[in-house]
Amino acid sequence: MRQVRLLPVLIFSLQIVFFTNGMKIPQKQDPLPELKWWDSGIIYQVYPRSHQDSNGDGIGDLAGIQSRLDHFVELGIQAVWISPIYQSPMADFGYDISNFTDIAPVFGTLDDFRNLSDAMKERNIKLVMDFVPNHSSDEHVWFNRSVNRIEPYTDYYVWKDAKGFEIDGTPIPPNNWVSVFGGSMWTWNDIRQQFYLHQFVAKQPDLNYENPKVLTEILAAIKFWLDMGVDGFRVDAVPHMFEDQRYLDEPADPNAPEGSLPDEYRYYLHPYTYNLPKVLDALAEIRQLIDIYTAFDGKDRCMMVEATIPNLDDLFLYYGTESRPIAHFPFNFEFINRIKPGFNGTDILSMVDEWFQKMPPGATANWLVGNHDNHRVSKRFGDYIVDPLNMLIHLLPGSSVTYYGEEIGMQDTWISWVDTVDPAGCNAGEDRYELFSRDPERTPMQWDATKSAGFSTADRTWLPIHYNYTILNVAAQSGSDESHLEIYKKVELLRRSNAFKFGSLETKAPNDGAVFAFSRIYNSTGFIMLANFGDAQETVNASLEFEDIPAIARVYTRSQGFVPEGTFVGSSINTNEIVIGARHSLIVEF
Repeated sequence: MRQVRLLPVLIFSLQIVFFTNGMKIPQKQDPLPELKWWDSGIIYQVYPRSHQDSNGDGIGDLAGIQSRLDHFVELGIQAVWISPIYQSPMADFGYDISNFTDIAPVFGTLDDFRNLSDAMKERNIKLVMDFVPNHSSDEHVWFNRSVNRIEPYTDYYVWKDAKGFEIDGTPIPPNNWVSVFGGSMWTWNDIRQQFYLHQFVAKQPDLNYENPKVLTEILAAIKFWLDMGVDGFRVDAVPHMFEDQRYLDEPADPNAPEGSLPDEYRYYLHPYTYNLPKVLDALAEIRQLIDIYTAFDGKDRCMMVEATIPNLDDLFLYYGTESRPIAHFPFNFEFINRIKPGFNGTDILSMVDEWFQKMPPGATANWLVGNHDNHRVSKRFGDYIVDPLNMLIHLLPGSSVTYYGEEIGMQDTWISWVDTVDPAGCNAGEDRYELFSRDPERTPMQWDATKSAGFSTADRTWLPIHYNYTILNVAAQSGSDESHLEIYKKVELLRRSNAFKFGSLETKAPNDGAVFAFSRIYNSTGFIMLANFGDAQETVNASLEFEDIPAIARVYTRSQGFVPEGTFVGSSINTNEIVIGARHSLIVEF
């Protein structure tokens, strides 16, 4: 595939100055950089089964998403990322794909997709597809032909002979590899008389990228959706794409969580099945295809990748280089994996500063606090932390991602064993399913107080709806000045300001680290965001902590139920004495 010129990207890493307690990045200078849509807008993740049901079957669909597009307009959303909608037997709810170039009937048809795409373009909303290159469904035609050794599909998947056989004739797996969802990573196929590899459930056989024909097929599928007019891809589970060809046993993790069992993924380290160097080579070819389309028609397209890698030096390899770009950004999971209950401002400061310190020059930062694989913010940290984190991730420089429902502070729903459908929970068994199930964070969107939260007319939805939907919903929060929803909207409006787009960034953790705060200033105009993560009220002298701060500022917005009560939106405030109640946040502008 021919090389194309690297497209310009927004630079956030010029002349960063680090202090003992924070850092400063200067404002952009003329000529100002041209912002891409992922730099200035919020990306909103839709989990399609739970967004809106249009036909009364209790499951969300494409027509339902289209019917709710005005919600994105009201939020100021720039792009919508839709979790998998491809043909699938739904063993892992769309992440097991039986046809990479068609729509699952439960979600609609290709015509429904075209209608949705057209309606989004009318509203200037970008459409990002969730693409899953690591594996297919075992119901994909490629797998059936591979099972039967029909060329050229014989080696489209990872097949290995049995290590041996038990006395009763049971085949022994090639090694001790354990799948992400528990149990052996190998399943025996009687027809082929070999084991096939599946890093996830048995119905998700891994594609064999040692065979170059597989990548060619995947590129063809991506080309199909580019031709359909999509604006980008979120590429799923990319570190799993290659395996060490020696097939050695993986070692136990000496730091595994307490109570981990030998048939659980977290019990082991994964040096032979995760984040191998060849992953970057394959992704670079995907990016090259996307850039060819952009070079041809001038329309900006984005490639974002999911790679849960704790070491930032290793994670940042996924950005690629100027001569070989890979992702526009790898997802930043630091708020999910690094920030734990009981955190304080110093923890946030350390995480934010390290990201900017290590991020490659010319790269775009990104921020998120939740997704379909992790408990919601209110479950992890408490409802009071919803506004502070929304303010934080959407006003730091770079892209930001909202998981559906975060704009109203949706909470995890307790799901009984009987109602559990997530394979991660089902595979763990009744006694341990709550440790692993992702169902609680995937329940239907709460639109209003009517039947089934306005999500569906069905008596029973695919997952139960939270009992609090009658009071916690979009309709109830719309127009209510200090609701999560209205605060979210005000924060989004600040992303349109020059202070956000081109302003300086200065970070601090004042008051012995109880507070995290940062300023964004462009040509003497800007704002300060302050969040008190401590247990007591704090008074912050912002004019002392930050450079170029006036003595008087105006309260722009505040967290729900803010204390002290006398701090009103629109009121003046002395920047040398900003009082913030425990677990509250505030934005002041000047």
